[in-house]
Amino acid sequence: MTYKLTTLENGLRVLTVPMANRESAAVAIWVKAGGRYEPKRISGISHYLEHMMFKGTPTRNTRQIKEEIEGVGGVLNAFTGEEATCYFSKLLKQYYPRALEVLSDIVLHSTIPPDELEKERTVILEEIKMYRDLPAHHVHELMGELLWPDQPLGRTLAGTVESVSSMTRAEILDYKKDYYHASNILVSVSGDVSHEEVLTCAASICGTKQVKKPSRFVKAKSQQSRPRTHYFEKSTEQTHLVVGLHALPRMHPDRYKLGLLHVILGANMSSRLFEEVREKRGLAYEIKSGMSGYEDAGSFTVSAGVETKKTVRAVEVILRELGKARKSLVRPGELRRAKDYFMSQVSLGVEDTLDHLLWAGEKALCGGELPDKAQIRHEIESVTLRDLQLLAQKIFRTGNLNLSLIGPVPEKMQREITKILSIEGS
Repeated sequence: MTYKLTTLENGLRVLTVPMANRESAAVAIWVKAGGRYEPKRISGISHYLEHMMFKGTPTRNTRQIKEEIEGVGGVLNAFTGEEATCYFSKLLKQYYPRALEVLSDIVLHSTIPPDELEKERTVILEEIKMYRDLPAHHVHELMGELLWPDQPLGRTLAGTVESVSSMTRAEILDYKKDYYHASNILVSVSGDVSHEEVLTCAASICGTKQVKKPSRFVKAKSQQSRPRTHYFEKSTEQTHLVVGLHALPRMHPDRYKLGLLHVILGANMSSRLFEEVREKRGLAYEIKSGMSGYEDAGSFTVSAGVETKKTVRAVEVILRELGKARKSLVRPGELRRAKDYFMSQVSLGVEDTLDHLLWAGEKALCGGELPDKAQIRHEIESVTLRDLQLLAQKIFRTGNLNLSLIGPVPEKMQREITKILSIEGS
């Protein structure tokens, strides 16, 4: 796979992901604006602005924006993350210049109409309330607060009812001006396309001569010396919990080792946690691990929904499995299967034009490098049994442990959980 990346004089980057013999193409415009750039007072402004970008430009109203893409069978959407916001479309390849023009129009020229701003404020407030009513989602928000307390990285991307309610149009326009400029933007296209043609289109649409420096955020503080817990009392049918630990930044040299630990512990139905927690003991319907990587920080999590009376036992089994990874080498067959699974997921992920584009674009914008499948395979194949144990010993430590929990949480349960929050002692 040969990616092509060009930086224009104004700092705008243009990436193409050549994928021959595809009927579809995908277009994405990435902006280095997300939750990590936000002061607490305007928490959620990146997400609010993302919603507002679809509400009209000087040449298109909301309906026209959608119809230009959906009218030729395409999809149009966006998402906000901690370190970037992405606007994307997937459609037949002959229409990609149209998608690029529409996306560029909304990113660069959205007018943020006052009446639409107030209507969307109500929509976002309902979105915040919806997620708070979903324990399986809300418990992860609580984990973010535990991992990075009083920091942008630990706040919810949608903001709070208070911050969204008080946000003004002037603040949103100022935020857009500060972050939506050429040196903060990556234009990307995947499919059977020409880099030179994409470059010409992007330069004509986004070719402003204004030059600004790329935005920066304050580094996360991830120091922790003892376990932290957050018990959220709520009357629920299930108790939802997350065990979380500080892990590795996005581009850390050991990131592929962590990926293999993730596969072995909780990425699929043949993982250790699924086998021990669900299959053997019937403690949970859903049990899985997860990992997140940012520029300067990262996390490893295990989440589950369990019957309330089985909560303590579930936490105990989860911690025991993390402890096993510290104390003993994984079996050679486990590692082999994990390596094959990991590379298969990479290969499957790059078959789709949109999935491939989002993967490569995120790495180019936030990681500073483009993915290399051959290099990834080399890194994966070089991981040893001892490598995984050493990494587990580094991450799965008592002092690095956090637990968030939503459900009925009587004091007796809290005391019992406190006693077992020790991986070394498990």
